[in-house]
Amino acid sequence: MSSREPIKIGDKWTVDRDVDEISHYLADITQELIDRATTAVSVVLVLAGVAQVEQPSIQVATLEGVQRTYVVALLGPVDGPRPADWRWVARVTCANGERFDKTTWFNEVDP
Repeated sequence: MSSREPIKIGDKWTVDRDVDEISHYLADITQELIDRATTAVSVVLVLAGVAQVEQPSIQVATLEGVQRTYVVALLGPVDGPRPADWRWVARVTCANGERFDKTTWFNEVDP
């Protein structure tokens, strides 16, 4: 099992993924929360070509003195071909009632 953090390529957040792995994936939602002047209260996943292994969580961490908020998801493989839009979406509900999606696309890599 490994942890992966996405990088931004163009206008898309992407992360490398082996099709058979079970790994933790992170979505940094700090800026979206700052833009809305709120906090995250819940999250659900919308998945394409991967399976949810356990419930996602919202975690706050202080890195180099800066507080960041992440959605953490443990995802596993799905039998069958991957869709063209292979991705996971963190659908976040905020304390102020607003909702937003943070999408991360996958890049297939061989182990």
